[in-house]
Amino acid sequence: MGSRGRIIFCFIFLISNDSYSAGDPLIIGGRAAALGYTAVTRSDEWSAFNNQAGLAWCRRFSAGIYFENRFLLKEVSEKALAVTLPVNKGAFGVSFHHFGFSLYSEMNAGIAYGMRLTKNFSAGIQADYLRLHVADGFKDNTVFSCEIGLQFRAGEHLWLGLHMANPVPVKLSQGNGERIPAVIRFGLSWRITEGLSSEAEVEKNLVRKPSLKAGIEYRPAKPLFIRIGFLSNPATFTFGAGLELGNLHLDVASSYHMVLGYSPQVSISWLFGKK
Repeated sequence: MGSRGRIIFCFIFLISNDSYSAGDPLIIGGRAAALGYTAVTRSDEWSAFNNQAGLAWCRRFSAGIYFENRFLLKEVSEKALAVTLPVNKGAFGVSFHHFGFSLYSEMNAGIAYGMRLTKNFSAGIQADYLRLHVADGFKDNTVFSCEIGLQFRAGEHLWLGLHMANPVPVKLSQGNGERIPAVIRFGLSWRITEGLSSEAEVEKNLVRKPSLKAGIEYRPAKPLFIRIGFLSNPATFTFGAGLELGNLHLDVASSYHMVLGYSPQVSISWLFGKK
């Protein structure tokens, strides 16, 4: 392992203690990233990652790709792919995510289904596969877990969402007994006016302090969105913009960690068929 590799390797474990750990739920998509990583109430092409209950409201086939250059270091970059396939009363979702580089990496893959239970209520479930790779003779760890989600549309302007990842904690390593922690998110979105909406969430990892998240989205013109957000623990500011060009959605964002700096994100998705 070279000197640069050792530095990056140590850096990964330092930021793991500060911001995330293996098996944490993945908040994916440029829109969510710009809004303080809030997404539990939304139904879009990234619901296979953010809340599987949102798949229930997806009525068009879609595919999207996502990239994050975390803290401007390619060794800790994230790449993700999501596909949504609508069926009779809901939709299936397939997701794939990769984080890291040759010396340390995490790979997540999942298959999900979201279904409308009533006119205003939906539920979703996902089976997850996680592989953790550490170089220099360490054996890869592979585990299976699951996620469950609920959404309730209380009205035209108010949506509620609940999501739980790893509801039954599983061991990540047999050697030290480390477990993937359960993580619960609850939030609401409120459409204030036709072109202005807000998001708020609470995320609680059962082994860490709760994190508060919030974001505001403004639509100054039909294809353009402007977004800002914030989350606590660790304190991070987010901002970005989005374009809806027919069936093509382009979202760019960046988060700013008070100590570690900027992490730019971009996502591109294609929706097929008519609304």
